[in-house]
Amino acid sequence: MTSRTAVSTSSEAPDPEAPTPSDIAGSPAIDPAARPYLHLDETISPVVLTDFDVEAYTRKGHGRLPVDTELLSVQGPLPAAMVRALRGWQHLEATALAESRAMLATWTGNEARVTAFLATWLVERYWLARALRDLLPTEPSVTGDPPHPSAGACGRVRRIQVDRVQPLLAPLWSALVGEAITAGHMARMAIQEATLQAGLQALAPQLHGEARRVVEWAAERHEDPVRFFRAEAIARITRSRREALTARAVLALTSPLDGGGVPDPGLDAALAVIGTDPQQRAAVHRARFEITRLLPGPDLPQRHLAALSRTVV
Repeated sequence: MTSRTAVSTSSEAPDPEAPTPSDIAGSPAIDPAARPYLHLDETISPVVLTDFDVEAYTRKGHGRLPVDTELLSVQGPLPAAMVRALRGWQHLEATALAESRAMLATWTGNEARVTAFLATWLVERYWLARALRDLLPTEPSVTGDPPHPSAGACGRVRRIQVDRVQPLLAPLWSALVGEAITAGHMARMAIQEATLQAGLQALAPQLHGEARRVVEWAAERHEDPVRFFRAEAIARITRSRREALTARAVLALTSPLDGGGVPDPGLDAALAVIGTDPQQRAAVHRARFEITRLLPGPDLPQRHLAALSRTVV
């Protein structure tokens, strides 16, 4: 049996200008390292990658913090002003599900890092709201006034907002601004998370015993969300004017402190408790200014911050 080997019979000399194998290997069309980026052009924004480790965050412990209610009862009731303040923050903590629904129903739901973070963040906020709720008395008479004078109306408005308004707005946002809406969502949540943390840090020194321990723990658990949302918001706002303008539009429509887009009638009372100290007021203002300073145009008005100048008597 005779084996045959294919041999080129071409007598043409090699073209001196033809690309060499090394030239071809380094070209974007063939280089394996370049292939993942071949689909990118000037119409598609690069994926935002900040230095926040989302995978490490999802692996942290995000379980419930037990609250010793018996110890709380022994240590005495909380002052009425503290109850009003904690109720306002607890209500805002509990709006995470409505906030995430508004985000995930738009282009933001396509952002893998964001959705991975939100899946864990929802659990975190649930347990934070539960811990603060455990600090609150069950009798409205403790505060001297009803927990929420318009709680029933507020609940109905929230249901309309979540069940009817958000499903209508989500496709509209996606059609009008597309990917840029994520910058607005990240800016909104950066302000909300930072304000929650600043408020809890301001309340902790005014408490004692078990209540102080729980509030300090809750403030600490906001550290990672503040870092994530702030980094994501700044990265998007600073990379394009379109995203900066979209973030401004989102913040102008509703306050980040209106959890789920629905104002809380008890929030101003909570802010008024914090506003008795100049350093605490500055911390709450700073939580918002870290984002708004980067937006085009004059500073956005924030109606809730007027409550910080009030004195609780």
